[in-house]
Amino acid sequence: MSVIRSIVIAALASASFAGAAYARNAVFTVQIEGAAAQSQVIAQNTVWTCEGDTCRARPSHDVSVRACRQIARELGARIVSYGPEGGELTADELARCNRETAPVATHQAQN
Repeated sequence: MSVIRSIVIAALASASFAGAAYARNAVFTVQIEGAAAQSQVIAQNTVWTCEGDTCRARPSHDVSVRACRQIARELGARIVSYGPEGGELTADELARCNRETAPVATHQAQN
């Protein structure tokens, strides 16, 4: 029984490492409302290339609300989608990303 358990644990560990490696090599896409004001943006130590309402990069970080917030701040825009194909943030996570960046933009607009 312990041999089977060891094999299962090894298989799960391998799958998790493969998933992390895939995420780090995947092309992330950020779609924003409106067009990006810049053709390149740096967020989370990653250079994003933007054209129209879409920016792309191969970041070394995983998909997260925190990373979404940072690129939203750098772009000064509301994020419509964020992440690699098939691994994008959920609607709830996008709402958190945009909600948590809204006070910064509102505060700057009032000054």
